[in-house]
Amino acid sequence: MFYGKDQISQFLGDILSTSSLSTPRGHWAALGLLLIGTVFVSLITTFASLAYGGGATPMLLVWSRFTALALTLFLVLKAGGGTFRLPKRNFRATFWIAICLMMMSVGYLSSVAFIKVSLAVILLYTYPLLVAVFAALSGRERIRPLRALLLVTAFAGLVVALGRDIGLTVDLGGIAFDPSQISLDWRGAALALIASLGVAGFVTWGGAYLDRVDSRVMNFWANLWMIGLATLYVAVVGGVSLPGSPTGWVGYLGATACYVTAMICWFASMKTLSPTETATTLNLEPAISLVAATVILGEATSTQQWIGTTILLLSIIFSSLIGRHKK
Repeated sequence: MFYGKDQISQFLGDILSTSSLSTPRGHWAALGLLLIGTVFVSLITTFASLAYGGGATPMLLVWSRFTALALTLFLVLKAGGGTFRLPKRNFRATFWIAICLMMMSVGYLSSVAFIKVSLAVILLYTYPLLVAVFAALSGRERIRPLRALLLVTAFAGLVVALGRDIGLTVDLGGIAFDPSQISLDWRGAALALIASLGVAGFVTWGGAYLDRVDSRVMNFWANLWMIGLATLYVAVVGGVSLPGSPTGWVGYLGATACYVTAMICWFASMKTLSPTETATTLNLEPAISLVAATVILGEATSTQQWIGTTILLLSIIFSSLIGRHKK
């Protein structure tokens, strides 16, 4: 069966539109989109690591991913006859959403230039802890005693997962700390935590500005802002180098394609899903990323790291479920 341009445009428009997600069945469709986006975002740092090994630089990936997504959304909206206009309130929000996504993109992609993908993933997933704090400070949710205990447990899981990279060894013989064994590069850790802060801000407050507007348009304008910020940075500082090997090109193109797919799915799903549902589903990302880093990059992961990551994720998931039940 052959499809013309109009049929293909309509098909893409149906996928990228969020109007069909407002029904009960659409709610499950939104969860499905978020899951797809989570899988693709899980692969970004693995591809990015391949790109860096081939000579690419973080700012190349940052600038390319924003440009590719903005161009994709522009073509889809133009083909479908959509408008690029937004209400003032929503248009203003695209700038701070762009700041959050810029923090996520620059921080996360740059962190794996200094630390292993597995460590960057673990540090990024401190963001659900920040979501809980932000929601409490803004009056959207209360942190009850049980939930507070789970969040403390999640932090303990984070410490165990980082373990040997911060000089901490946990085994049946007890807990040992040796400062001379610290190998975690503070630059990579700081960049990953900046990314976590950006994701937390986006997840906590972004959904409210996607209501009753086309998420594709919000996504388009946010990416235009980010292209401007990235271009300004490159013009002043530099730091753009193309890959110099086939593996580097695979990593570069793969990371860009994964970002475009993930962000389309994220924006489409967040219009329907609550911050808690979004954060809970995204908790699958560390496990997928750790497996990808182990299988594709051959990174060594210890039993202690997996145990700590499991404690972290289970604590966050139960905390999210308790928060949802109490609302």
